[in-house]
Amino acid sequence: MWWHILPSGIIIGVCVAIPNFTAWWWNEAFYGNHFRRKLESAFERQMFTRDGRITGAAWIIKGLESIPDD
Repeated sequence: MWWHILPSGIIIGVCVAIPNFTAWWWNEAFYGNHFRRKLESAFERQMFTRDGRITGAAWIIKGLESIPDD
């Protein structure tokens, strides 16, 4: 009786896992690298690390109000 849920669980698990496993090839095909971001130039690296420089942590995203005026 508990085994009746296994097919549904497997289907849901596969549907959730497909984007994780296909993202590598998708990004390679459309962006030319394995990740969505490109860090080849200094400007792109600065934009990637902007939140870490402004707020002190990359996972705390704040807008223009967090940039000091001086």
